[in-house]
Amino acid sequence: MEMGLRTLKFFPAEPSGGVGMLKALTAVYPVKFMPTGGVSLKNVDDYLSIKSVLACGGTWMVPTNLIDEGRWEELGQLVKDAVAHVN
Repeated sequence: MEMGLRTLKFFPAEPSGGVGMLKALTAVYPVKFMPTGGVSLKNVDDYLSIKSVLACGGTWMVPTNLIDEGRWEELGQLVKDAVAHVN
């Protein structure tokens, strides 16, 4: 914070205590967070409900095996599903 940081990545979110830990951090630190690491379609709403969370990242949207195998339609559908879920 002394260096002017106002946005922080919270990684690995789930192994570090998940939503509960993030809520505790937001009570102390006046910054915005982007949780990644264990965030999924099942818990993304919980993270996004926290006022200081501005975005979430998650590999569930972009599995490396789909990239490696060139399965672009499936990959695109996962991203579309994720966007539709949070909108």
